[in-house]
Amino acid sequence: MAGRKPKRKFTIRFELGLGGLLGLGVLVFCIFLWMFLLGIWSGQTILSPAAPDNNINALARLTADLWEKGKMAAPVNHGNEILSGLPTVEKEEVDSLFTLQVGAFRDSGKAVEMVKKWRKRGYTVFSMPGDAAEESLNRVFIGKFKNLADANAKAAALENSDNIRAYITLLPEAAFDKKVSAP
Repeated sequence: MAGRKPKRKFTIRFELGLGGLLGLGVLVFCIFLWMFLLGIWSGQTILSPAAPDNNINALARLTADLWEKGKMAAPVNHGNEILSGLPTVEKEEVDSLFTLQVGAFRDSGKAVEMVKKWRKRGYTVFSMPGDAAEESLNRVFIGKFKNLADANAKAAALENSDNIRAYITLLPEAAFDKKVSAP
């Protein structure tokens, strides 16, 4: 009987010296760096808005959602075609103003103290209790602004001068009449 020859297994063998290994490492690093930079570039391109109108459309959709949930007064359409599909009211019915929220306290006494402190510094300040039954926070606000640019400028000034974070809030003008303020 003839002896069987063992089957040869197919093998591939690479042999690299130190220089080849270093070159391969540099090549792999460059490929990963290129993929990383391409990913950042594509992410910035995809996530950044194509035109300024996209921001307005997103704001309009957000406003409509908040209005439908009852968390905000109905938006006012000033003849802007972007807002044409949204439910709106006439300007005479609801008018909103911007204000800066600088604090929120569960204890109404602390809110009154903060109002007094800001009034001593010469600011127009008021506080309001929360609207919903589950919200028991007394919020402290500074100023009334007709447009967002003025509110942004005042918020930046407060952050620079007083080192306090102010949050811009849109309130219906009727809320300013119901405000609770310190004596």
